Amino acid sequence: MFLTIQRTLHYKLKVMKKLVLTILLSTTVIIAMAQPINDSISMQTLYTNQVFYSFDNGEISNVTNNNWTIAFSVSGNGAAGSSILLNEATSTLWAYPSDTAQWNSFDTTNFSSWKRLLNTDTTWTNGAFNVFRGSNGTFDMGWGILNPNNNFWTFGDSLYLIKLSDNTYRKLWIVSLKTGLWEFKYANVDGSNEQVITFNKSTYPNKNFVYFDIINNQLIDREPISNSWDLTFTKHTDFVNPPGSYVSVTSVFSNKTIWSAKAHEADYASASTSTTPQTTFTQRIDNIGREWKKFSSATGWVVYDSIAYFLYDNDSSFYRIVFTGFGGMSNGKTYFTKELINTTSIGETTDDSRIALYPNPAKNNLTLLLNHNKAELLNIAIYNLSGKLILEQQVRSEQGTQQYNFNVADLDVGFYVISIKSEGFYVTQKFVKQ
Repeated sequence: MFLTIQRTLHYKLKVMKKLVLTILLSTTVIIAMAQPINDSISMQTLYTNQVFYSFDNGEISNVTNNNWTIAFSVSGNGAAGSSILLNEATSTLWAYPSDTAQWNSFDTTNFSSWKRLLNTDTTWTNGAFNVFRGSNGTFDMGWGILNPNNNFWTFGDSLYLIKLSDNTYRKLWIVSLKTGLWEFKYANVDGSNEQVITFNKSTYPNKNFVYFDIINNQLIDREPISNSWDLTFTKHTDFVNPPGSYVSVTSVFSNKTIWSAKAHEADYASASTSTTPQTTFTQRIDNIGREWKKFSSATGWVVYDSIAYFLYDNDSSFYRIVFTGFGGMSNGKTYFTKELINTTSIGETTDDSRIALYPNPAKNNLTLLLNHNKAELLNIAIYNLSGKLILEQQVRSEQGTQQYNFNVADLDVGFYVISIKSEGFYVTQKFVKQ
């Protein structure tokens, strides 16, 4: 009997050692904190280049921004798949005040009074050629009308005048988009040297746009694959009022899959440790934009390093970015600090919803980010490791990314589990209170 007791104790000790080891390993994963990383990119002197940047991997591509004129969407369907961008750094676009019947009698008299077109900075879906999207109904893509009764093909109904970087002009007609096949044509204003270009979206898999250079009459594959980058730093044109004029600017735009929010803090120290966004998460591509810097004739460039930007990237990680410096036209450099602020993995669920907790460990405040696929009532609860319910509340979830904040200052130091559930959804995640 004594031998049996010994064996039983020995077995229990082995089980306990495995349990302790499991907890220790789990603890190591949970509390390993990412370190702030100081980084920079350069658009080169006079901002001649465009930079594509990944939170996880740094600079992905640094390419000239002067070798293309227009760009066509090669991903997505409907509105997203019909987007056409203008290179505002090199070209100027006007809407011709008549339809395609005037192609052969194109007249540029008083063209300076025509409407000048710019890309919409809030989304990649509305380029300069999509400015009038929806003005003639749901199926108006701006440059043409989508026909749901004819294979959902879109036929161009608009003409354009474009000024190129060499100060020459072309007339332009986006002819059609048929089952992934783009067709457009351009010519000198007098009709000479007409060029008809066709290409298929399928030639450019995993890209957002393919680019075209009118001066050299060539397609350019200049963009990294869409899931490899999160931000792009680029030069473009904006209408600024006041002073009520078109101004060349530089901005930071996010990829179409990125969710972002921000917090205006008191100073850099607060921004670089901030964990609570003050705005809701959206997919506006200009949530960073150019508000983090301003030019003063008295002092030069002023960088607002008290703004913290929170971004949710393609790998489901959450980053905080604070901009710290800008070199201007002399070197085109942008300086910033980035930090991975969620240290637990994203909770994957059966319905493609995802969650993340940060900071982890948490001291006073805990933020839950939930990317959910539908609107419904959710039950959120926090338990200690013995299963005791510490906090419980119900929230109304909307489709997309939502943020929920919890005050955990009064919790004892230790390990906790947060659960989120509804009738058809359940996920849990550990966190540490320190």
